Formats: sequence, C-alpha cells, structure tokens
Amino acid sequence: MISSFKYKLPTLIVFSAYIFWASFGLDLILHPNVERIPLHRVYILLTAVIFLFNIQKVFTAFLKNKILIILLLYVLITAAWANSPSETLKLFVFLSSAMLISIMTALAYADNKVTSIRWLFWLLLLMTLASIATALKFPEIGVNTKDFGKPRWIGITGHPNGLGTQALSLIWLASNLFFLSKSKIEKSIILFGVIAAFFAIIKADSMTSLITSLIVISLVCYYYLLGRLSLPIKVILFIVASLSFLVVITFYMNTSELATSTIESTGRDVTFSGRSFLWQKALSSAADNLIVGYGFDNLEQLTKINHVLMSHLHNGYIETLVKGGLIASMLLGFILIKTFFQQLRVKLTHKNDFVFLNSGLIMVLLHNFNETSILRGLSTLSIFLLFIIVSTSLIRIGNPGTVINQ
Repeated sequence: MISSFKYKLPTLIVFSAYIFWASFGLDLILHPNVERIPLHRVYILLTAVIFLFNIQKVFTAFLKNKILIILLLYVLITAAWANSPSETLKLFVFLSSAMLISIMTALAYADNKVTSIRWLFWLLLLMTLASIATALKFPEIGVNTKDFGKPRWIGITGHPNGLGTQALSLIWLASNLFFLSKSKIEKSIILFGVIAAFFAIIKADSMTSLITSLIVISLVCYYYLLGRLSLPIKVILFIVASLSFLVVITFYMNTSELATSTIESTGRDVTFSGRSFLWQKALSSAADNLIVGYGFDNLEQLTKINHVLMSHLHNGYIETLVKGGLIASMLLGFILIKTFFQQLRVKLTHKNDFVFLNSGLIMVLLHNFNETSILRGLSTLSIFLLFIIVSTSLIRIGNPGTVINQ
C-alpha cells in the first residue's frame, strides 16, 4: 500500500510549504498594514489534488485517527457559540488540511522516514541561516528593538518566539538525523546547523525554546547512547544525579529558592514575563464556561472582559481548556496519551521511528507549557504535532524495524 503511494515528492514539497509559511513572517514586518497574500489557500488546494489520487490509502489512515478527527470536528462545532464563527471555520479548514497533508506525508515516507527528516532538516537549516543573515545584514528588519525592552532577533519570522520555534524544530530534526546518517560530511553539516540554531535561539532570547532544545538533544542522545547501557549502570547514573540534586537543595537552597534563582538567572521573573497573570485570568474565565469553552476563535470577547490581550495565552493546555472546555481537553489528553503509549509499543521493533517521533512529541508537549502550538493552525509545532500523531498511528506494531537507506 505504502509503496504505491502516488506523488511522493510533491507531497513532501507541499508539506514543506506548510512548515515554511507557518514560520515565515518577513512579509508582515515589511508591510504590517497590508493584508497577507493567502498562499495557504494554494497549499490547501494542492493537498486536495494529491488526496484525490490517494483516497483509499488516506481513508484507511483516517480509521486509525478517529479521535483526532472527532477533535477537529468539535473545533468546527464550537463555531456555533464562538464570538467569531468565521475565525473558527478558518481554523478548522486549515487544521483539517494540515492533518491531511501530514497523513499523506507519513504514508508516502513510512518506509523511509530518513528522506523526509533530511529534507525537512535542510529546509529548517536554510530558513535559520536566512534568519541569521537577515538579522546581521538588515537589523532594521531582522531585529525587534521596540516591543521587548531590549533588542531581540526575529530573522525572517514575525516574532522572537517564532525564530525560537524555527531553531527548535531544526535542533529536533538535526539531533535525530545525526544518529541516522553515516556520512561524516553530513554529520559536520548537522553539527553546524545545531550551533547556528542555538545561536539564533540565544539572539532571539527565547528561553522556552532554549530549555526545550537542551532537553530534546539530551533525550535523543540518551536513546541512542545511554539507552544501550545495562540497567545497573542506568540506576547508578540516576542515583548520582538524584544525590547531586539533593545536596544542592539541602545545603544551599530549598526547591523554591532553586527554581526562583534559576528563573531569575535567565533575566526573567517568577511570573514568566507576566504569563502567570494571563493564566490566572484565563483559568478564571474557563471556570465560567467549563464544559464547552468559548470556541476556537481569537477570544476577542475575553480580551474585552479582562482588558488584557487573550488571543494567545502562552500555554497550549490552558488555551485548549478555555476555547474547547473539558470536552476538547479530554479528547486532546486521550490522543496524546494514546500516542505516547503507541510509541512505547513500537520501540523494540522500530527504534529509529520511536526516537524521532517520541522526541518530537515531548518537544511539543514541553514547549506548550510556556507557549501555544496546539490546535493553533498556522503554527510550525502545531503542524509537526499532527504529523507525529498520525505517523505514530500508521506504524505497524510488531513488524521488523524500518530499513533506512542512507
């Protein structure tokens, strides 16, 4: 079935176009008062065309992602009580299209994921290098000096956190490709890409992306290197790390002081740059409409009520609760838990697939504690999350591991 998938390369190109347009924001910086060119409509049309040639295979994949489809349909249903039904409808259309192109990309490259990983790595590498070059050569465009109290790089994106997400995605792809590749030249390029990504994150001053990047690299290295160690050695390493942490909090500072000191050392405060105040307002509003939420629009009504911008709550889980209530939160939680345990089941027979998909899932989950990229539509990590979920569902549990062509 997979080998007969039609138009593999065009599918990957279109998927890459989604990722590019989700991260690109230079046009908005250059022309802030001009309506953006709706290129996403072209991508949606191309997605529909490819779908027509692979209907049977895609519908089979739909059956493996029924809960995800129910969640997307619920997003559409919330238009009935959302303040802006048109915004909800647009979000549903894009999320559905993103899920469809993710399914088709997963189907097309299920037997050779390294090709898609390598392709996406080069895409994100070129975009990150373009961001660095833009900030260095055209700082009036690539560096935001007005909105954050200090200069922060945005590169070819529209926001410092957008550049951070772009570089974070590159680090995730690079860390996986490094262990999948046997070419010394390619490994050197990958290491260069990781250095460039961290440089961009630091210049963007995106602490969420920095911390998540370090965790992602550590996780991938553990799976490929430390994961091979025997259980006694793993236990010893865990005990040493735990004792070291215990010594610090016992003799130097308590847990609260350690957390406060760590946060303040990064130039932040314990309110996470005001996010805790926003979360408090959001949770208070969620309690007033707990079951079904306020609808998946821009939450303009809550902005007016609370007198603070609430279109982006900087926490994917709280935002899902506010917009979709307990119904959406429970559906999302079920999908994420099911995906995680599915990944654990394929670990023994599809190790490379497991590491790639599991590290990606954890990346998105961690990032959403301080940013929002779940059910956000035109968002890099939102698209990658859909790709990770459907890719996991399509792995045939119990079959021999995937043979990767180098």
